[in-house]
Amino acid sequence: MIRNHYVGRTFIQPTQPMRDFGVRVKLNPVKPLLAGKKVLIVEDSIIRGTTSRNRVQNLRGIKMKEIHMAISCPPTIYPCPYGIDFSSKGELIAAKKGNEKAIAEFIGLDSLHYLTVEGMVKATGMDKDCFCLACYTGDYPLAPPEKIDKYCLEMK
Repeated sequence: MIRNHYVGRTFIQPTQPMRDFGVRVKLNPVKPLLAGKKVLIVEDSIIRGTTSRNRVQNLRGIKMKEIHMAISCPPTIYPCPYGIDFSSKGELIAAKKGNEKAIAEFIGLDSLHYLTVEGMVKATGMDKDCFCLACYTGDYPLAPPEKIDKYCLEMK
């Protein structure tokens, strides 16, 4: 895929048509290199599914043999009041679809695999209390950030 570096983060666009347009011009497949192949797409996250669905539709259009996706975090199923721009649970594909199979089907994938909360935390080598996991678990931290930061800095 060739990425257009002049297109920013599409998931934060205010409307769905704006997100769709941004995704269409953001990533373009190199057809001769991909046609008839099996591919694994690795993503940092899926928020609404706009980018992933568009990307997979483009790849299906060039006759990919199989398309699989691995996500390096758990499904985002709760809104984030701490600064990430998605305000409602209804906007989140994992909250709407409920499981990997339904999300994969919506996006058009042969398979979809998320990292678990436990696997993500374990990969950091740090304690679970060092992270806000609210968008994955729905457990919103109440401790002041300075207390959490001090505790986690001492663990390093």
